[in-house]
Amino acid sequence: GPRMPRRDQEYIYPKYCRLMLILFKPWRSVSDLKQTTQSWIESFETFRRTCDEKIIAILNNMQILHECKDSRDD
Repeated sequence: GPRMPRRDQEYIYPKYCRLMLILFKPWRSVSDLKQTTQSWIESFETFRRTCDEKIIAILNNMQILHECKDSRDD
């Protein structure tokens, strides 16, 4: 299947932000994820500042998995 996007690749960062909001922020409609005037990046950065530390740990662990795969492939 498709890979999870990485947060350290600038060209894919908006997609990463959108997916992380979908996965970790409670929502019922798109307006719960972001305001119409916000970008996905702005909304994610706001969410990240206010979310539980457990979510931050999960996000960090997901990135570490990418980095470990990179090191393995080098």
